[in-house]
Amino acid sequence: MPPTTSDPPTELASLARSRDFQFETTMRRTDKTLLASGSLDGQPVVVKLLLDPDPFWVAKWRHEIGVYRLFARHHPPVRRPALVHTDGTRLLILERLSGQPLDADRYPTRAVDDRAVGGALTALRALAAWHPPAGGFTPTFNYPDRIRRYQAYGLLDDLDRTALTALLDACADRWQVNHGDPLPSNVLVHGETCALIDWEFTGLFLPGFDLAMLHTLLVRTPTAREQIDAAVTEDGIAVPFAINLAMVVIRELRLHRELPSDAPHRNRLTLIEPAWQEARRRIHGLANGSP
Repeated sequence: MPPTTSDPPTELASLARSRDFQFETTMRRTDKTLLASGSLDGQPVVVKLLLDPDPFWVAKWRHEIGVYRLFARHHPPVRRPALVHTDGTRLLILERLSGQPLDADRYPTRAVDDRAVGGALTALRALAAWHPPAGGFTPTFNYPDRIRRYQAYGLLDDLDRTALTALLDACADRWQVNHGDPLPSNVLVHGETCALIDWEFTGLFLPGFDLAMLHTLLVRTPTAREQIDAAVTEDGIAVPFAINLAMVVIRELRLHRELPSDAPHRNRLTLIEPAWQEARRRIHGLANGSP
């Protein structure tokens, strides 16, 4: 059923008064954000409003606003929502795109359609090949620091750290723009093409970070992982991809192990722990000169 128009949430009331904004429905509300659909000056839009005052999310929100402003001046080669309006701090009003998410779950419980996966890979690889203006993006995180921290958490042993450090030395400064958070829910499929949404983690990474995330999250779609491995080989990024895969899987391992013992998502560990063993074999093989 189509959404029914009703009174906007209190947080959007001033927007409705100050602009020709017609509220339709609340799409999602959490302690962190409010996501709503409507129209502004007759254009279908999505409204994103930050509710959480935590400095981390305030910084991420301003970063995403900056990304959209940069995209308005320097168009990336991927479909993404156009910026319609922002207050520069908490409010984003974006073009409403057609399409459905690749999947609503972080770890899809069903196999994802091969053509949709192919469209997602095409978009992510096009973004990675893009050359934005100098200074437009900065590295999102410090790889050596992550390795040190993960070892301190007990997630890496000395051999793991040695292997990862050697691989880092082999691909230093090979930065490229990656989306940074290509969850299945952040990839909109429309026909043969895919659009990317939610850009708050976008920045410079070693090549293949986005591919490593999809490789990890689409564990129940073996053909997707085959497509990703083929893309890694074609792009010549086996070493940085292996580093990114280790970083992604270890982060997932830490986050899920920290969940309460009765948390439903803890059962994903049955997927993540074997993925970490696979990632370890990959980094040690490459560090020892094996493909």
